[in-house]
Amino acid sequence: MRPELRRREAIREAAAAYLLRNGLAGMSLRPMAQAIGTSARLLIYHFGTREGLLIDVMGLIRRRARQDVEAMLRGASPDPDLAVLLRSFWRWCTAATNRPYLRLLFEVHGLALQNPKQYGAYLEGAVSHWIELLSSALAPALGREAKATATLMVGAIDGLLMDYLSTGDLRRTSRAVDLLARALSSRGSRHR
Repeated sequence: MRPELRRREAIREAAAAYLLRNGLAGMSLRPMAQAIGTSARLLIYHFGTREGLLIDVMGLIRRRARQDVEAMLRGASPDPDLAVLLRSFWRWCTAATNRPYLRLLFEVHGLALQNPKQYGAYLEGAVSHWIELLSSALAPALGREAKATATLMVGAIDGLLMDYLSTGDLRRTSRAVDLLARALSSRGSRHR
């Protein structure tokens, strides 16, 4: 890899770590640049704009999250039990190491909904890639119903995660996931 590309990758990694620690609210290039050991000028050189940096870094963060979930799904059986799959996904989402990722993903998602002209690129695949990922894992058990079921799972998990991150009530939100898991599991067993 060329030195310039290595430098860009190092800046992207440092910027991702910074955003995971600090979030996006009030983000300014100068303080970020100082905290990650570079200059605002180099951030602009490598990413064009503040928004370009954010879109690029969020792409990295989403790829990491997707790779983690893909690894979890590869460990699942080829004909997964829906309840087990949903509970595993919930445990991954609520793991302490993943909370900063989720907070930042929700923060940027809200910003993109409010300001699609600047941040709309973030919305591309923000939901659909999770649906496609789960849908492919569910297809052996559910066939044509896999995509609708994955949509239900992603929508429910998003809502419950928003609740959990807002209230910190893991016990109550996990019980709600269990209710959904049982309902989906009985539905999945009818399709077999």
